[in-house]
Amino acid sequence: METKVVIFDLDGTLYDNRGLASYLIFMNIFHLNLLGAERMERKNISGTHYGSAEELLSDLFSRISSRTGRKYESVKRWYTKKYLLKQARALSFFFKAKPWVKPMLQDLKKRGIKTVCFSDYGAVEEKLGGIGLNAKLFDLVIDAPTAGGLKPCRESFLRIAEIMNVRPSEILVLGDRQDADGKGAALAGMRFMLVSRDSSKVPDIKSFLK
Repeated sequence: METKVVIFDLDGTLYDNRGLASYLIFMNIFHLNLLGAERMERKNISGTHYGSAEELLSDLFSRISSRTGRKYESVKRWYTKKYLLKQARALSFFFKAKPWVKPMLQDLKKRGIKTVCFSDYGAVEEKLGGIGLNAKLFDLVIDAPTAGGLKPCRESFLRIAEIMNVRPSEILVLGDRQDADGKGAALAGMRFMLVSRDSSKVPDIKSFLK
């Protein structure tokens, strides 16, 4: 099957994100209860289809609010004005894109294959910039809430196929997590390649491009 689109996960795939959690804890030292609740509730809603970012985030904020006793608006303000932007800031200080990423994107463009950056978190363009990548290197940059549900939500992967106007079978997904990227790809009928977090290991995707 011809590959017309390659979807790249962001965290752990385009850069080695080991150590990021420690930086986020330090940068959210006064909001550790919110940070912990966000991780727990994010896991609880993973794979659920909401249909829109508004509905997904509303539920996520409500869950965090209930778990921590913090007001909904306070949770929303922390998440949108601090947490996501601190992720991007941490990346700009301590992380960079794996050396094979730009050459692979350039090669795919020469082949006429479109590329997508698909992240479970928002502020994708800011995070790409943090690791030294211009969002314009991709044909589409999208976060899971906007697509309708956190990975491995089947509908989110299918939404990308719809936007790119290709069949799911014509899409290759590259990701570092079998339970999120791999499962979502399988549910949507897309092909998948597991990517090592080790920056020196270049994904050999040639067999998928025939």
